[in-house]
Amino acid sequence: MASAILKRHRLLATTDVDEARERVAGEFCPHVLTPTRRDAALDMLYNSVQCGDDVKLNYLRYGAEVRINPGTFDDFYLVQVPLAGRARVRVGGHVVASDTAHASVGSPSEPVDMVWSADCEQLLVYMRRDAVAALSSDGAEPVFQPMLYLQSPAVRSWLRMVRLAVDEADSGGSILASPHTAGHFAQALIAGLLDAQASSAPEDADACVRMAGSKAVRTALGLMTADAARPWRLQELAVEAGVSPRALQDAFQRELGAPPMQELRRIRLDNVRRELLAGTPSSTSVTDTAARWGLFHLGRFAQHYRDAYGELPSQTLAG
Repeated sequence: MASAILKRHRLLATTDVDEARERVAGEFCPHVLTPTRRDAALDMLYNSVQCGDDVKLNYLRYGAEVRINPGTFDDFYLVQVPLAGRARVRVGGHVVASDTAHASVGSPSEPVDMVWSADCEQLLVYMRRDAVAALSSDGAEPVFQPMLYLQSPAVRSWLRMVRLAVDEADSGGSILASPHTAGHFAQALIAGLLDAQASSAPEDADACVRMAGSKAVRTALGLMTADAARPWRLQELAVEAGVSPRALQDAFQRELGAPPMQELRRIRLDNVRRELLAGTPSSTSVTDTAARWGLFHLGRFAQHYRDAYGELPSQTLAG
């Protein structure tokens, strides 16, 4: 286990999943937080400090394997740098096998879904969407490459700036204490990430492998995400991806740890959950919502839903 950082800036330590979800949602965005094992004991620690108005540095661990699904970030970018453990982070149509040598980067418009290992501890660098766009070369909002190779020279330079800010926060130094200095430092962090993204392509084959998401997997995931209600068959997806059904099955198992049809079910369940969370019992039907997303066997649907989110769909709808 890595040593916790930002200790002076404790926001929450809890073993309660709901409390953890609500506090992190208040600092980032609404999301689904689900331990992958029902008997898992959460040991969550969350520290956070502001760096000017546009950047926030965070330390987060859950102490149990968890799945986190925020959908899209909408108004911020998030760099997730593992300090220990690993995470599988889906960003758009890519899946990043993130570890202490490979960070993941989420852009506001790209849907994100992730699983953190039980020993995962992350340094999270939050950057406000408008501030990143303002400093980009053309004033437009960039969509970052979802993997950041931490050993590239440009990224190492950027990480030194991040760690300086963390050290200042831990020691009570002056950089973050002064709003003026902190604001300039935050801009330097954003500009540094923009520069690092432009010049940090992976330099070795192993780093490229870390971007799980061969063309076949990306193609199939994109199709399933774009039209989740369609009754996809493995053969259809394989034809679209340009590989054999067996090759597609093997690629999904290798890169995502689950076969294509299980990933399709996960996508459908996520869509159902988002609608139930946004709906009310008077206006939303669990049965109709499930059927609209291609989940017609209600008994199996309810069981899969409870396995994924720890509650029945009717409980989600009831709030």
